[in-house]
Amino acid sequence: MLRRLANEVRKWVPWARWEPTMQVMMLGARYDASTEEQREACLEDFRSRLLLSYRSGIPTPLKLVGGQELNSDSGWGCMLRVQQMMLAQCFVDILLGRDWRYSRDRDLAESSAYLDIVSCFLDSPEAPFSLHRLVDAGQQLLGKAPSAWFGPTSAARATGHLFELISQGGDSPALPSSLDGVTCVVFEDGPIFRAEVEEKLAAGARAVILLVCRRLGLDGFNAAEYRPGVEACFGLPDFQGMASGNSGSSAHFFVGTHDDDSLMLLDPHQTLPALPSLQAVRDAADAGLHPKAPLPLPWMSLNPSVCLGFVVRTPEAFA
Repeated sequence: MLRRLANEVRKWVPWARWEPTMQVMMLGARYDASTEEQREACLEDFRSRLLLSYRSGIPTPLKLVGGQELNSDSGWGCMLRVQQMMLAQCFVDILLGRDWRYSRDRDLAESSAYLDIVSCFLDSPEAPFSLHRLVDAGQQLLGKAPSAWFGPTSAARATGHLFELISQGGDSPALPSSLDGVTCVVFEDGPIFRAEVEEKLAAGARAVILLVCRRLGLDGFNAAEYRPGVEACFGLPDFQGMASGNSGSSAHFFVGTHDDDSLMLLDPHQTLPALPSLQAVRDAADAGLHPKAPLPLPWMSLNPSVCLGFVVRTPEAFA
């Protein structure tokens, strides 16, 4: 509770914001944040990640059994927003590359690759990975009603199902043409089958998003056994972040590690006005799509349920 309160203060009070001051590994990029130049480069990198948070005033509400309608995901949609952030990071890597940094004038220009990415997550049932679509997939696969909480594995399964529907065509909203050929494989708690990925690449996939779900401990995160492997992932060029949370029930998107024994995260627990269209994104003075500063979480407080994201483009990269 005290840590959550401290992070809320950090989000709203500039002088209280946490900043990295040691070695940072963020999605394959290393920074020595003990120097001012490297610290600012690290923060610019972090601020360029896409932040997808709770939204309210969603024009097309979610319908509950019994007729009730919801026009916000505040209080229950955090893991779905985290899953959106992981997908957005995968799309950024595929379309814009790891060296891309956000520029409002360039990236909000009409028909930009950035807006293609944002369009996938608008608060509208017409967006391929909107809250509406993820909730619908959760209902079909898992029997989860709107407002039910998702974990990393159930959110990943919903995402994989949407990719399947997109590949089948029909009434499912399509990906932007700039993302044609992007597909997804979900591995739940068990073995990773290389053949599944290679088959998609052989069939012409431009890139395969891997969502690897695991439970890394029983009552809590088993740092002694699993931290070295998870920590190493943040140094891999194909790694796109981790969906998990704290030791309670709050979901976060983790993009880096910091040498003071903590991870760096994006937090979806801020409710902002809905973004149902790209015009709404362009018109907003600040659409809230990028974080102001990182938040830390000690490794010992990491939830044991995780989903690790990767992008694979060639069979050799998956060797």
